This record gives sequence, C-alpha cells and structure tokens, in this order.
Amino acid sequence: MRFGGGIRADSLSSTNPTRLDESVGPYEDSCPRHILDLLTPTDREHALDWRARCRANLARRSRKIEDGDRIKLAQALTFSDGHVGDEFIVVKRGRRLSFRDPATRCGYAISRFMERDWTILPVTKVHKTIFA
Repeated sequence: MRFGGGIRADSLSSTNPTRLDESVGPYEDSCPRHILDLLTPTDREHALDWRARCRANLARRSRKIEDGDRIKLAQALTFSDGHVGDEFIVVKRGRRLSFRDPATRCGYAISRFMERDWTILPVTKVHKTIFA
C-alpha cells in the first residue's frame, strides 16, 4: 500500500521546478536566530519584512524580567474569574512565571507572556535608615 504520492514542495524535478523560499511569503515569524544568521543578503521587500519581524519577535522573547518586578501590559486582559487587569507583580520560580495582582494579591497565569507588549514599572524602594 502506498501513501502520499503528492509532489514535494521542495522538489527540483523537471515537472515541478519549484523551491520554497522567502519570496513565496512566509507568514510565521518565529524563525530561530541561528537560521536567520545563515540567510544570504537579499533586496526583496517581503523577505526583508519577514526577517525584521522574526528579529523583533526574538528581541521580545529575550527581554529580562526578575522576581518582584512590577509590569504593565499594553492591553488589559480579562481572566476566567472575571478580573480585568493590566498591572501585575512577577512571581518567578526557576523558569516558571506567574503573576499577582498588586491590589488583590490573587495569582494569575498569562499565556505567551514574553511575546506580549509590556513594560517594567519603576518601583520606589524605601531603605532602612541606620543612625550610628
């Protein structure tokens, strides 16, 4: 029994001399950095746009965040308990991130957090004064 039988998209046969590349319009913009670094220079507008989107996505995912940071999302999120919020305190345990609402102290999970637009809010820290 034979399965498939279709023509491969990367086939270079005489009946189908096509090859997938940036000119056919890749939409997915999560290409790894090591693959982007292998690409040869191009002047094709669509390919340049795709490469820029991939690099911007890599930059967003590589931002640093620490336990206790206070963050503000660009857009408020609505959670399953009805809470709507855009400011949270980061709770970091190893590589796992969760978030606490600063007012209610309830915990929340935010899917694909590193791919979202957010900023770290400055927090005023009060240091203990020691008199000698």
